[in-house]
Amino acid sequence: MRRRFGTTTNQSHAARRDNKSTRGQTTTTTMIRAGFLEEAFERAQQKSSEVEETLRSMQQKSLLPSFTTSSGVKVEDMKGALLSKISTVERGAVATEEDKEEIDALARNVENTQKRKNALESKFINGKWELMYTTSASILGLSKPKLFRPSGPIYQTIDAKNLRAFNSESAPFYNQVSAELTPTTKSSVDVQFKKFGLFSGLIKINAPESAKGKLDTTYVDEELRISRGDKGNLFVLLMRDPSATLDVEY
Repeated sequence: MRRRFGTTTNQSHAARRDNKSTRGQTTTTTMIRAGFLEEAFERAQQKSSEVEETLRSMQQKSLLPSFTTSSGVKVEDMKGALLSKISTVERGAVATEEDKEEIDALARNVENTQKRKNALESKFINGKWELMYTTSASILGLSKPKLFRPSGPIYQTIDAKNLRAFNSESAPFYNQVSAELTPTTKSSVDVQFKKFGLFSGLIKINAPESAKGKLDTTYVDEELRISRGDKGNLFVLLMRDPSATLDVEY
């Protein structure tokens, strides 16, 4: 009986040792797995942070588009950059070739935001516009002594309904010219000049048949208009009077 009891006791001790060993192995395995999962989670977080940082870096380098709350914000920024640059070149009279290239690029940025070129159908096309910039040497009077160049505002009134246009300068000679428009596309017109005027129309001269041109309005909204002429000239104008019309011939 003692031997049997001793044997049984020894077996019980051995079983308890086996159970402890098994529990220890289980605990160790659990800890290893937990450690592995924790490490994997940390690696995933680190990887996610790396991806986010890469995306931010790519965005800053313009490799990805910059998303904004509305497209209008981006357009306004482009328009602001264009008008800011224009303000430094006296309507184009003192623009260097580098200035002209930069302004042309800024204008194209704005133009590219309007996919459909249907300016003549826009309600914003009509009204009295002030010329803020042009590459046209004749309009700027660059071949004349500075005293005889236009020094005040230059305006252009567009009346798409009556297919007329009217350009007017202020000091020193208050030149004017009226024109008839013939649409060729939804954004461009043939321009036939009709009468030139001096001193606010006190002296009027009929324009020759050869006095003609083409004008393509490449961007227009309620405040800004960009146009390009057939000789490659660029025109940037701001709206001054949206109610102006040309119901009568000038």
